[in-house]
Amino acid sequence: MMRGRGIILSIFIILLITGCAPKTEQDIFYDVQKKLHKMESYTCRVEITSIGNKGSQKYVMKQWFKKPNRYKLEVISPENLKGKITLSNGKKVWIYHPGIEQTWITDEFSNEEQNLFLGYFIKNFLNSEQVNVNVEGLDDKKYFVIDTDIPGNHAYYHKERLWIDMEKMQPYLLEVFDVKGDKRIEVKYEVFEYNPKLKEELFYFQADD
Repeated sequence: MMRGRGIILSIFIILLITGCAPKTEQDIFYDVQKKLHKMESYTCRVEITSIGNKGSQKYVMKQWFKKPNRYKLEVISPENLKGKITLSNGKKVWIYHPGIEQTWITDEFSNEEQNLFLGYFIKNFLNSEQVNVNVEGLDDKKYFVIDTDIPGNHAYYHKERLWIDMEKMQPYLLEVFDVKGDKRIEVKYEVFEYNPKLKEELFYFQADD
C-alpha cells in the first residue's frame, strides 16, 4: 500500500515539475500569435517619429482601433497640432483641425496613417507569405521581432517590423521601411490596452450623428 502511494506521489511530483517548467521561446511566440490573432480592438498612447528626406518630426498621439478598419487618432503634441483628430469608420475619413475649427471629409485613405496602426500590421502579418521572426536584444531586454511586407508596392512603405516585449507580451516598437531599407516611420508604444470595449459612435464625428 505504501509502495502504491509512493508511486502516485512520484508521478504527482514529476507532473508538477513538468507543469512548472519555464516556457520556451517557441511557446511564448505561440502565445503572442494567439493573443494578436484574438485582438479585436485596442487603445494606446504612442510616440511617433516620421522620417523624411529633409529631417524628422515627432508626435505624441492617442490611438483607438477596432477591427477590421475603424480607427481614431488624436494628437497630444506638438502644441500647434494638439487636438487634431482623424477618424475612420472604414468607409470615409474625417479630419478635424482645432486651430482653424474646420473638418474635412474624404473617402481616400492615407497609407501613412494606416501604417501607424498595429491593426493593419496584424492584417499584413496574417496575410503575407513573407514573414520572418527572430529574437533580438534591445536595451538589455529580449523582444520578438516580426518582419513582414506591406502590400501595394509603395516606394515609401515597403516593409514593417514589430518588436514585442517577451515579458509583457505587448507591442513595444513598430517600424516602417521604404524600398531602399531606410526607416520612414517609428511608433513607440507607451501605454497599451488589449480589447477595450469601443462603441461605434467613437468613430464618427458628433456633427454627423
